[in-house]
Amino acid sequence: MKLSVIAIAGLLSLASCAPTGNYAVHEKRNGDNRMWTPHDIELDRRAMLPISISLTQQNLDKGYEFLMDVSDSKSPNYGKHWTPEQIKETFAPSAEAVGAVKEWLTSYGIIDERLSVSKSGSWIRFNSTIGEAEVLMQTKYRVYEHADTKKTHIACDEYSVPAEIKSHIDFITPTIEFGAVVRELKKTRALPRRDVTKGSTNGTTKLVGLAVEGPRLALPPPPPKNGPVAQASSPTYCDQYITPDCLRALYGFPVGSLSKSSYGIVEFTPNAYLQSDMNLFYASLATNVPVGYTPTLNSIDGGVNQVTYQGFAYNGEADLDLQYAIALVYPQKVTLYQVGDMVEGASFNNFLDAIDGTYCTYSGGDDVIDPVYPDPAAGGYKGAKNCGTFTPTSVISISYAYNEADLPVAYMNRQCNEYMKLGLQGVTIVTSSGDNGVAGNSNQCCTYQGCSGGWLNAAGASGAFNPSFPGTCPYITSVGATQIVPGSKVTAAEEACTTVIYSGGGFSNNFALPGYQTSAVKTYFKSHKPKYSTTLYNASGKTRAIPDISANGANYLCAVDGVGQLIYGTSASAPTVGAIVTLINEQRIGAGKSAVGFINPVLYANPKALNDIKKGTNPGCGTKGFSAVSGWDPLTGLGTPNYPALLKLFMALP
Repeated sequence: MKLSVIAIAGLLSLASCAPTGNYAVHEKRNGDNRMWTPHDIELDRRAMLPISISLTQQNLDKGYEFLMDVSDSKSPNYGKHWTPEQIKETFAPSAEAVGAVKEWLTSYGIIDERLSVSKSGSWIRFNSTIGEAEVLMQTKYRVYEHADTKKTHIACDEYSVPAEIKSHIDFITPTIEFGAVVRELKKTRALPRRDVTKGSTNGTTKLVGLAVEGPRLALPPPPPKNGPVAQASSPTYCDQYITPDCLRALYGFPVGSLSKSSYGIVEFTPNAYLQSDMNLFYASLATNVPVGYTPTLNSIDGGVNQVTYQGFAYNGEADLDLQYAIALVYPQKVTLYQVGDMVEGASFNNFLDAIDGTYCTYSGGDDVIDPVYPDPAAGGYKGAKNCGTFTPTSVISISYAYNEADLPVAYMNRQCNEYMKLGLQGVTIVTSSGDNGVAGNSNQCCTYQGCSGGWLNAAGASGAFNPSFPGTCPYITSVGATQIVPGSKVTAAEEACTTVIYSGGGFSNNFALPGYQTSAVKTYFKSHKPKYSTTLYNASGKTRAIPDISANGANYLCAVDGVGQLIYGTSASAPTVGAIVTLINEQRIGAGKSAVGFINPVLYANPKALNDIKKGTNPGCGTKGFSAVSGWDPLTGLGTPNYPALLKLFMALP
């Protein structure tokens, strides 16, 4: 059978064959993907594909050094963050790279008039027939079908480029990756796992929100004016339910008082908050915030705070993130980055495009993992793609994650380098480490150690450990989860979270161990090395380890769809840590200092500024997982925030 041009337009992915002449393989999939099988369809070689070439940026090999120069407390340049102009000038691809790649394209009849080059010079995009692209990249495209969803994509096993320009090309899309984003929330106690987007999207790479539903209960009534706060907000009850007052008592930080800093929360449509829930929460548990207060909305690629679809699967994540972020930092400004329309949804790259114009292609050139805007689908966002539209806030919290095994290496590296650039500009990024212990999203484990390309076992089955991304990027602060020991006072030592969820943690299979973490990880392996086979996890001691820090992630009392709801997860921990960093920024900026920016080097150099967690495990993949120990460990990191100690530490820095 033949596939029509119109049908092919909906299949975004590629394929490859062996190189010939002076061509060299550029990217190759790591083995067959058991979820995707070749389909017996003859492609129409006249069908069009949007080809995007990511050019190798300059000085990325110096990125870590640059970031340490402004983030290491021992550096004379600590806090002297870069401007966007400095970022562009330092990392833009060389003129030689742009010229060499354009010359290659021209030699195959792809003339300048067909090319779209991003303002930063980082991307070259053009439309090509399948037949033309096959010749250009010495490749052969095939249609693949997903075993479960029956969705089809054009995909490849490898692709090639001329050897002499290989060093100028980061990667080309669409190529070896399968599928686009499917936005789902984790399986909860009361809800079956399901797609949360109406008319679900066309893929299986899962960007997952990490909030987990717990029991419902009544919220306390608003306290009388000048009267005592209701019992539920009292630290006496914090082992049963966490409130903003519990967190303040737990980590020693005050109610916000200034409005000089900024805090951003990222949500992916159709996840959305309800203003009625916000008002109920303010009235009951966050009386420092006036009823009716709303976050500042930055709508990215048609992002809308939708109210059509309601329920925990749609409102739980956003209600949690925003209720606690606002309660903890008010009157500081909280910005909601709402990403993606109701048809396509969105991914991290759509968000990053919107806050850094040098990152995006201006022409929809992200991987096919990322939805492309403008969206031609019925009801989709038809406006211009957001490229550098918004200024990033000083702190950004993200409660969503992929499995590291879901994504191509080049895709992760490209995105990780963007987090490095944000750190250079003084932005702190905190992310959730995961809710399934050493297992990944959906409680899935790897078929083999270091698996990639979607080689994951069924949910709940044993296998090799499966770390999450983007937390494994060394330029992000990954946040694990703790809990108050049931029956204990708020002043007692916490333990790793074991109520409903287990703190995500482990060792990357892609990113090298950063220098700031070397001593802590070396000590861990020397004194507490797990007795697991190397077939279960990356035991080399030479890769990025997560989490960096942790915070309470159990029994958060929220208002969801008009009722009290307990919520669990590192989705709660990350916004809490982000809020504490924002409060520190508030004091530094008030004293005429810079925002703290990338905090990991300072934290690892000063572990006593955190509360060490020494009890608990993070089971998964048929094992007990890792154990909490003295010092850094792969389930609670360096420990939980000690606000007075952290404030003293950061205020002493220039």
